[in-house]
Amino acid sequence: METRSLKRFTFRKRERLKLRKDILKVFNTGKVIQNDWFVIFYFRNGLDYSRFAFSVKKKFGKAVKRNKVKRWMRESIRNNKDKIPKGFDYLIVVRKKLSSSFKNLSFREFVNSFLSLFERVNNEENNNRNN
Repeated sequence: METRSLKRFTFRKRERLKLRKDILKVFNTGKVIQNDWFVIFYFRNGLDYSRFAFSVKKKFGKAVKRNKVKRWMRESIRNNKDKIPKGFDYLIVVRKKLSSSFKNLSFREFVNSFLSLFERVNNEENNNRNN
């Protein structure tokens, strides 16, 4: 396989939203989409790629469980970049409700629920452009 096609499946440093001011900007001025398990704040960043930040509160569970859900989110994004709208900063917050069903949840179910929110982001942005 060619190395250029493999780069698509990486989660680069530039795709991480790290600075407090950037995260607060997304949180305070961004739009919100949510379902039972996740809340996604998003804000157009003017770049040709998207950046991501993750938040899992301590009420979700112990550190092992919190880290696992963050790994699953990163992996979902890494493998499905083509399905996620580009040019946005995303702050993804995991809800406590996911905690109770997380142990019995398969990775595939997790990914489907997670990516459905990004489809909604894409639909909303397309509707806003047409209006």
